[in-house]
Amino acid sequence: EYRKDDEIVMRTGKPIVNRLESAPEAEGSPRLVMSSKIPLRDADGRIIGVAGFSRQLDQVRSRSSGEARFARVIEQMHKHPEDALSSAEMARVCGLSQSQFDRSFRRVFGSSARQYLLRVRVEAACRRLAETEETVAALAVELGFFDHAHFTRCFRKVMGMTPAQYREE
Repeated sequence: EYRKDDEIVMRTGKPIVNRLESAPEAEGSPRLVMSSKIPLRDADGRIIGVAGFSRQLDQVRSRSSGEARFARVIEQMHKHPEDALSSAEMARVCGLSQSQFDRSFRRVFGSSARQYLLRVRVEAACRRLAETEETVAALAVELGFFDHAHFTRCFRKVMGMTPAQYREE
């Protein structure tokens, strides 16, 4: 998955900034890290590489309680991406009102909780597309998408390719 991120950054030139995810040393690790990847360009502006770094959530917590406040919600999203948690439920877990939760989540992570969950679901789909023979339609339902078409649209938006293309690569 991490090499796939490199390929996407190389192909699109779009950085991945402050994405919260499971630690890379073990799939499904309960330890969370904040990761970023940026394209490296030569003097002519061509992308020639990718620079990336990750920080343990504990290190992030020591700097700001913003990310720490959301740790349980983020962990829940990664452990059970198929769950359709509402903003109100996520806010309750964080001890915030729904409007406080929505504003704070967007400020801390640069996207809404729904957008973040979508990325988590697509990342889970990437792992399963690579590791299993499950059909795309079955994955869509198992990961909480409305249907195959919705899943494919969301996957293409995040990954820049269809699930079938991803599996082929």
